[in-house]
Amino acid sequence: MSAAETQSAARTLYLVRHADAGDPSEWIGPDAERPLSGKGVKQAARLAATLLAAETHFDAIRHSPARRCVETATVLSAVLEVEATADDRLANGPTLSDLDLMFDRKGVKRLALVGHEPSLSKIVAELTGTSGIAVEKGALIRIDLPNGVTAGAGHLVTIAPPSLLRAPKDER
Repeated sequence: MSAAETQSAARTLYLVRHADAGDPSEWIGPDAERPLSGKGVKQAARLAATLLAAETHFDAIRHSPARRCVETATVLSAVLEVEATADDRLANGPTLSDLDLMFDRKGVKRLALVGHEPSLSKIVAELTGTSGIAVEKGALIRIDLPNGVTAGAGHLVTIAPPSLLRAPKDER
């Protein structure tokens, strides 16, 4: 692959696990309708503020249709001023082919996905060859894909658990 082809294939994937949605055993109703908890709203806002301060830009945000993912993506979308779109493939975890199609949209080189475990850990393992990384609620992982969506060829760049994004004690 030439340098120009490599650069045109280069992508950046941001994986975000939905923020805290409380204890599922305490929720009455369909799991897909479980909202963010107060803690989760704060986690999503803190992540969005951190990304904004770091001048992180996404071309698109895709999220699971589950309410907790919609709410997490909505916060990111509002703060970072980028469109967020529900994608049914994120409900149970996209395949690498699905990811490639998500990037194949015109101009999408920096894609954020808001989804669930264990799907996000599976994506990390498939793209980087690194298994055993659990994605905490409210966490962000960045994977650089210099040759596009290719199994084992991604570079794990950032793992940001929500504990790194906590508000200073005087703001809690």
